[in-house]
Amino acid sequence: MRPLRIAAGGLIPVLATGCAYTAATPSAQQQVIGLVHSAYQRTTALPAVTAAVTETVESGTIAVAQGKGTVTWEFPREIGETRLTVDGRTPVVAVRVKNSFYEGKTPQSLTGTGQDLGRTGARDPGTMPQIQAPGLDPFQLTTLLDATSWPDCVVNSKPVVTSDAAGQHTEYQLGIDTARLAPHEAAADRAWLTEMSHQAGGSVVALVATLVHGRISTLSARLPIPGPPSDAKTAAAAGALPTPKPVTILVTEQFAYTKSPDPIATPS
Repeated sequence: MRPLRIAAGGLIPVLATGCAYTAATPSAQQQVIGLVHSAYQRTTALPAVTAAVTETVESGTIAVAQGKGTVTWEFPREIGETRLTVDGRTPVVAVRVKNSFYEGKTPQSLTGTGQDLGRTGARDPGTMPQIQAPGLDPFQLTTLLDATSWPDCVVNSKPVVTSDAAGQHTEYQLGIDTARLAPHEAAADRAWLTEMSHQAGGSVVALVATLVHGRISTLSARLPIPGPPSDAKTAAAAGALPTPKPVTILVTEQFAYTKSPDPIATPS
């Protein structure tokens, strides 16, 4: 091999035969992860963005409740807000400011409701809102999408061409290993990811993204909702009953980039 020479793209080793070294072609999975990661970076680099959100709680295959509303993110401020109307009548508002989480029926009612997710996660991660009410945390799906920064956390990925009322498009389906992703995230997110990894259906979460103009267009995931803890007596009584169907929540977000959302008020 001849000494390295400078080329337009940087240092390129040149073989004695005069042929330049060519890097291995990325695998199909690497290409999908790279494509979605690029869209994730472009989206989260924006000062603020909003999405329409639908959250459907299902028992087995039966929908038992549905919430519709919006999710808003201000990434530089590390603040996000979810506003829902559940079954068309019950309002829910949740705001996350870094590691503080607030939940109430109106923005005004959030005052004094904050909990420190880091402390909750260290004390009892099973009681964290991301576990008991998954989908309300505005950063939950984008935290899962951060797995594209760490390819070993994506255990499978594939593009699927599908059609709906809007026409034909490509869905990028990613299997996110929550236990592998947990160590890469900050303490509060590490806690719920670790707890999620222990739940049925939570060790690998299927995340589905579509892209438009190199940015996230839609994002969806199905997350498990754990049942209440039971002692030996209630467990024995439950043993005589049919096994309950698993309860999950399907969270679907449709991103909008046409205008900047209103600033999120920080609860006190």
